[in-house]
Amino acid sequence: MIEPVGATKTTFYLPDHLRHELKKLAAARNKTVTELLTEGAEHVVARGRAGLDRDILRQRAAEARRRLRRGIYEGAPISAAADETIYSAQTTRTRQPRRRQP
Repeated sequence: MIEPVGATKTTFYLPDHLRHELKKLAAARNKTVTELLTEGAEHVVARGRAGLDRDILRQRAAEARRRLRRGIYEGAPISAAADETIYSAQTTRTRQPRRRQP
């Protein structure tokens, strides 16, 4: 038998009920049990990578939130500047006497 290039023969114990189900599924899909096991292994590896990618994205998001909070809360509070802005713009109005009508 010629071994495929880039493949490793692996031996492991598989519960009988799984072996039986794999054989039925392989026959129904016109595939070999080895092909189904390879698909399963690829699926597990892909999910593992996606999980790692998700963890990296969570870490990046947490750091972005920390930086945003630091930026928002640095410096003087906006309320201090609001009073000055609102009330310094108002001018005091002097009351002018009413004219009498003849």
